Amino acid sequence: MKVAMLTYSLRPRGGVVHALHLAEALQIMGTEVTLFSLKRRDSLDSSKKFYRETSVPVTVFEFTWHDDIKERLRAMTEAFIDGLPREFDIYHAQDCVCDTALQLLVSEGAIPSPTVRTVHHMEGFLDAYLNKCEMTALLGNTVKITVSEYWKEQLHNKHGLDSIVIYNGVDTGRFGKTTSPREPFVLFVGGMESRKGLEFAIQTLEILVKKGRGIRLIAIARPGFKGVESRAWFDHLIERCGLVGKVEIHELVDDEELTRLYATASIFFLPTRMEGWGLSIMEAMASGCPIISTPVGGITELVHSGENGLLVPVGDVHGFAEAIERLLDDKALRDRLCAAAKETVKRFSWDVSAEKTIELYNRVISSRG
Repeated sequence: MKVAMLTYSLRPRGGVVHALHLAEALQIMGTEVTLFSLKRRDSLDSSKKFYRETSVPVTVFEFTWHDDIKERLRAMTEAFIDGLPREFDIYHAQDCVCDTALQLLVSEGAIPSPTVRTVHHMEGFLDAYLNKCEMTALLGNTVKITVSEYWKEQLHNKHGLDSIVIYNGVDTGRFGKTTSPREPFVLFVGGMESRKGLEFAIQTLEILVKKGRGIRLIAIARPGFKGVESRAWFDHLIERCGLVGKVEIHELVDDEELTRLYATASIFFLPTRMEGWGLSIMEAMASGCPIISTPVGGITELVHSGENGLLVPVGDVHGFAEAIERLLDDKALRDRLCAAAKETVKRFSWDVSAEKTIELYNRVISSRG
C-alpha cells in the first residue's frame, strides 16, 4: 500500500504535527508513506523541510503567496494538483486546502476515489470565501476521520456526515523524559488565531500581576492562516495591560526548546474558544505540567476537571486567574492532577492511531471493487 499524506504547511500547526506523527507510525508498521506539503515561493527560508526532522520521505511544492485569500487558496490548490504524483493507493488530506485539491483530481479521474480526510475541527472562518471552501470540501465524497467523539457528533448532527473516530497520540517517551525544576511562568502553545484565546491568557496574567504574583507568560504562537491575527495587535495588548517584559511571544521554537518549556513551566494554559482535540494539552500532560483549559470540543474527552486538569469556561479571565493561583499554591493538587494526567495519556499512542488508520485504508481500497 502506498499512501500520500497531505498537509498545507511546514510549521508546527495541529494538522501538521498530526500528519508527521501518523506518517511515522504508519512507516514503522510497514506502510509506504510520503508526506506532501506546501511552501511560499517568496519565503526567506530556503529549506524545504518540516519544522523537525522526519524519517518519512517529504516532497514540498512551492506556491505564490497572495494577500487576497481567494487567489492564495487557488495557488495552493493548484500547487498540489500540478505536482502530486498519481500512483498512490491512498490520498489522505489533513485540511480543506489539500482536500479540495484531491477532490478536483478525483473529478478528473486522475486519482482513485474515495480519498481520506481527517477533520480536526470545523473552523467556522469569519472570511466568507474561506468558510465556503472549508464547507465545500467538508461536504465532498471523502471517507472522513474525526479526532474526537464531539466532532463526530457535530459532523453528523449538523451536516449528516458519517465519520470514524481515531484519536491522536502523544510521544510519551519524548515528553515524559525530561525532569527539571518548575520555573515561575505559564506556558501557552497554540496560535494567534482568535479561537485559541491568546488574548485571554494575556488578560489573565494582567490580573495575576496586579495581585502581586511574580509570574510570566511564554507563548508559542504564530499568526493564523488568514494572516490577520498580527503580532502587532498582541504587542499592543501587552503594552496596554502593563505587561511589557512579562510576556514573551515566540512564533516558533525548535523541538528541543519546546520539550524544555513543557518540562519547566509551572502551568500549561490554553484558554481556547474551540478545539478539535488538544495535541499541545497532551504534550503538556505527558510532561507532567499541570493543565488549565476550557470545556470545548474534544478537550472534555481528554481532560476531566478536578481529576487530571482544571477546566474554566471560555473567556472567564477571573476564573482562569483563580485556577492558576490554586495550582501555584496547592502542591498536593498539582501532584494529584499531574499523576492522573500522565496515566491518561498512556491510553493514546500513535501506534494505535496508525493501526486503526491502516484498517480504514484497507476498507477504502476494498470498497473500490
